[in-house]
Amino acid sequence: MPLHEEPRERQVYALTDKRRIPQPFALSLISIFATLNIIADVLPLTPVIGVNGASFRLSWVVAPLTGLLLGPIAGGGSCVIAGVVELFLGLQPSQPFSLFTPFRMGLSAVQVGLLVRGRWKTALTILGSLIFVWILLPKGREALPVLSFHLVGFFLILVFRMRIGCYMSSSLWKKVALGVAVAAYCGNISRHLLGNILLVVLTEVPSIVFVAAIPFTVIEQTSFLAASTILGVALTRTRARALIEVHGESKGF
Repeated sequence: MPLHEEPRERQVYALTDKRRIPQPFALSLISIFATLNIIADVLPLTPVIGVNGASFRLSWVVAPLTGLLLGPIAGGGSCVIAGVVELFLGLQPSQPFSLFTPFRMGLSAVQVGLLVRGRWKTALTILGSLIFVWILLPKGREALPVLSFHLVGFFLILVFRMRIGCYMSSSLWKKVALGVAVAAYCGNISRHLLGNILLVVLTEVPSIVFVAAIPFTVIEQTSFLAASTILGVALTRTRARALIEVHGESKGF
């Protein structure tokens, strides 16, 4: 080994589970995807029913893809950084979630990252905890039909479990599409429930609003799911994810 080179084990790395990703590369990816999420999160798609000034944004499509490509830690961190930067720059003045805004987007990426890497028990626990909190809230109990979306996600995780991650490495695009679709849906529906909980805790939105918004939620979540699945399959099939993982194990990254 040349004298000017440090042994590989002495290099600085990002936090991962097994194989390690060089920290400069990890930080570059986090920065790039944080920028993409900032751009996506300032592009409104549809208004949030019952909440003046709030809207669903393109980040509902980009955040799951961030978790898909970077994993739960770097993907979630990238989305949280994007949200913090938006708050600091005043890009989300109409959002009712205050300082919790970055964590909603980050949760979506974390859940997707966990599922595609086989860590379904953690993802199931997170979603199950959110469902439990909603039931504990008085307004949540008044709007129990809203949980139909989240219970579907809960049972999808129970049914597919490790297979979600296995489908991601399949040579069959239909299996890849199924894996991406299940992960993206569960990620976004976790974000959706966290948003509902924050609305109940931080605002005076009546429970009837959540029930009345169910038909719109079906359309919105279906649209987000379709877009995330199409882009996710394209990225996976073009080896974008493999290109990132070649630098190390994405299980923790």
